[in-house]
Amino acid sequence: MKVISFSIFKGGTGKTTSAVHAAVALAQKEKKVLLVDLDQQASSTRYLNIDPDTVNPNLYHVFTGNVSPATAIKKTEFGIDLLASNSLMAAIEEAMEEGDEEKFSQIITPLRGNYDFILVDSPPGKAMLAFNSLVAADLILVPAAAERMAIDGISDLINHVQNIMWDKYRLDRQEIRILFTMYKATTSHSPGIVKNARKIWRDNVLPMKIPEAIEFPRSYDKKTPLNIYQPKHPGALAYSALADWLIKYEKA
Repeated sequence: MKVISFSIFKGGTGKTTSAVHAAVALAQKEKKVLLVDLDQQASSTRYLNIDPDTVNPNLYHVFTGNVSPATAIKKTEFGIDLLASNSLMAAIEEAMEEGDEEKFSQIITPLRGNYDFILVDSPPGKAMLAFNSLVAADLILVPAAAERMAIDGISDLINHVQNIMWDKYRLDRQEIRILFTMYKATTSHSPGIVKNARKIWRDNVLPMKIPEAIEFPRSYDKKTPLNIYQPKHPGALAYSALADWLIKYEKA
């Protein structure tokens, strides 16, 4: 199985949307999937129609050692399992010190045999929980909005991983792939951004592109992923293509 971290230090790039929809798309292809919400904002938890203020136990209780990871897993109505977050994860972030970067990896290790994929929705910024997600990952998937600042955001994460984390934790087994989101096919800007990224990172830029669509924020408001209620929407089809790629990657 593979642990896949959806990570980028910049916010607002469709990271949560990508983690949720990739997880559901994999489940629709009969894969057993666990989604871990590492972000104290608990957006993935809310997206899956689970109230972070009432879910108990949750990931906070796992980090504090009060419950086992398996005990905190919640079934969702969308065919995937969830390790839910809530605002108490801010206390975990605050308590972490240098040397705690492998804590999350230790938490999910006992779960690896139970799933085909563990997907992680990482917090933005260079926070300790974000670093925990990177250390635990077999594959780092970078959701980047197809906009002017995209190259800088991608470079920031890749340079940090390759120049700091790989050296410190000997993580050269990891691979990094870039997923462009909020793609506007009818403009010259988005295609230009992707073209420039491919010149730099070549085949590490994934072939599918997630279109900008008002239906994504609407699906969040509905607390129902788009690939559930509009499976033929171009955005849902793009995440289905991502799931196909991940399945091939998992078998490689």
